[in-house]
Amino acid sequence: MLSYDSALHGLRSRLDSWRIWEIRMETTMNILWSTGSLLLVCFMPQFVFAGEGQLVSLTFHSRAVEGNLLGDAADRSVSVYLPPSYNGTPAKRYPVVYLLHGNTRRNTVWTDGHFQGLNVKTAMDALISAGTIREMILVMPDVNNRYLGSHYANSVLTGRWADFISQELVAYIDTAYRTVTAPDSRGLAGHSMGGRGTLYLAMKYPGVYGAIYGLSSGRMAFEQFEPFDKATWLQVLALQDTSNLDRKFFGPIGFSAAFSPNPNRPSLLVDFPFELVEGELKRVESVWQKWLAHDPVALLSSHQALLRQLRAIQFDCGISDGLLAANRLFAQALTTAGIPHRFEEYDGDHNNRIRDRLETRVLPFFSRVLAFE
Repeated sequence: MLSYDSALHGLRSRLDSWRIWEIRMETTMNILWSTGSLLLVCFMPQFVFAGEGQLVSLTFHSRAVEGNLLGDAADRSVSVYLPPSYNGTPAKRYPVVYLLHGNTRRNTVWTDGHFQGLNVKTAMDALISAGTIREMILVMPDVNNRYLGSHYANSVLTGRWADFISQELVAYIDTAYRTVTAPDSRGLAGHSMGGRGTLYLAMKYPGVYGAIYGLSSGRMAFEQFEPFDKATWLQVLALQDTSNLDRKFFGPIGFSAAFSPNPNRPSLLVDFPFELVEGELKRVESVWQKWLAHDPVALLSSHQALLRQLRAIQFDCGISDGLLAANRLFAQALTTAGIPHRFEEYDGDHNNRIRDRLETRVLPFFSRVLAFE
């Protein structure tokens, strides 16, 4: 056991050490203060804003949508998330991820809590602060139209929505914000209609995107799973008064407006892929081929080389989602073609776990696979 004198000597030694440390700290602080507050000013903003990004709301005028025959506005709402270090590091550039919303939705779906309380700003701030993902810019455009969804297609009736996203908006974001402009640093993702749009745009705009992620990707594999049943088509073909359409018809009419527009056809200005012949529903092959030209599964065989250029392909679907079979078919087609990809099935339906999937799968996926500075 230590003697009293030994213990006292040890305590005095520790006190002397603390006093020396205190003197050194005081001297250091005096030196810092003597140089003015410049050092403090330089570092304080980065500390204060380290965990908080910025959500910017802007209006973008699209010449591609301008003059569409439905009369939808060419001024489109776009939300942009800027990461925490954006304002404090003016020389730094960031990869960009474009998020596409689903049918009947708007871009606010990513911020208004619709998906189990999802707010991408809160999610991004938390994931970046935790070190789970790296800093990225997110861009969320609004493509809602008269039929509640543009389907991310170019149409002489609804407007050139595919060009709006993959040409106009990409060019604008790269000019207005400090992005890494190489395709390898640009990601595209979407839910439902936006998921199908993601797969479609990746094949139709080579050299624009580097990686893609589809969340519960919308109706596809039309040959195997017709988008609308016979009863629906019979009702649509029987329409007489189209001045005040029931929303239940917006699905087939919206698809037709996007995929098979015909400005010379009265009333709805579309061609339908089915017609009534002697009371029976018959497919109109010329129109059906136009629909297939927007079907990712049908397009895959002729666009394999373009998909191989991507750094990564990932998509998922809930096991209780009615779109699961079509998503499985797309995954099988990719496997058959030897195209690297990852497809995940999870315990969920079409909407109930989108926040979880975005935060645990989509955003970390792009943080891993996109090219940073």
